[in-house]
Amino acid sequence: MEQAEWYTREEAETDPEHGSIPEERSAEELLNKGVVLVDKPFGPQSNQVSTWIKKELDLKKAGHFGTLDPNATGILPIGIDKGTRVSKALSEARKEYVFEAELGEEKDEEEVRQVLQSFEGTNTQTPPEKSAVKREEREREVYDIELLEVDENSVLGRVRCESGFYVRVLIEQLGEKLETEAEMEELRRTMQGNLTEEDTNTIQEIVDAYHFYNDGDEEALKEVLYPIEKAVGHLKKVAIKDSAVNAVANGADLGATGISKFQDKIREGERVAITTLKGELVALGEARMTSEQMYDDEGTAAVLESVHMDPETYPKRWKQDD
Repeated sequence: MEQAEWYTREEAETDPEHGSIPEERSAEELLNKGVVLVDKPFGPQSNQVSTWIKKELDLKKAGHFGTLDPNATGILPIGIDKGTRVSKALSEARKEYVFEAELGEEKDEEEVRQVLQSFEGTNTQTPPEKSAVKREEREREVYDIELLEVDENSVLGRVRCESGFYVRVLIEQLGEKLETEAEMEELRRTMQGNLTEEDTNTIQEIVDAYHFYNDGDEEALKEVLYPIEKAVGHLKKVAIKDSAVNAVANGADLGATGISKFQDKIREGERVAITTLKGELVALGEARMTSEQMYDDEGTAAVLESVHMDPETYPKRWKQDD
């Protein structure tokens, strides 16, 4: 995934006495506010998987970020305890799937490729009957779609799409356009936001790591638990000065003068991650300025959507920069 460029509004330093670099948090801290990325197996429902994680890791709370069908496999992010609060940001992120469909009859490979590519762009879908959402027609975007292989009646493809896009419906529509039946045989989520299959672990690996932790070895658990910042890695970032952190953590909207650095291509109205200079997530907000405006404009740069840092983490500054 392409890395966003950073720009500096005002050079600032961060005090090592306050806060912590996310990747250096202890296993205990991650169990209090973190994320596990499960490689969901074929069979169980997403809710069952998060319930198992909650039970096996002896958690107060656990919840998945984006449902996978029982017959689907792949990336299933699960927030643990306070980490569940970043659910919306990751659930609504772009997703990528690899799918296998069985056609009612053999079709020419080039015809299948062209029909698949016709789905790129805006699609109108009605969620399937077994879905958890209201069955009404809606539009969803396909950013990229490709044919990987055709083997007799079997079609293997990859699709990168907007959240809420149903691959099962795509396959039904593929059959209609090819004038034959089409059924989904396999579905695997291979990307969510900027999370990939390489970031995942099996349920057994996560449970084993927790057992090692209980035996006094926390390193194995730190390899399967991620800080919440990992779950919002797909969002554009605005890094603020230490002197602005306490105010934002107490719910104040972000003023432009509180900004130290920001990433490029931020659009007005876009959800952004407001972080410290150490990379800690302070809050999620809606940008009220573009990247260009953040460089030297005054006023409100972002209004808060949710706060994710304890207000006591950084001291209050009587002279507020934001």
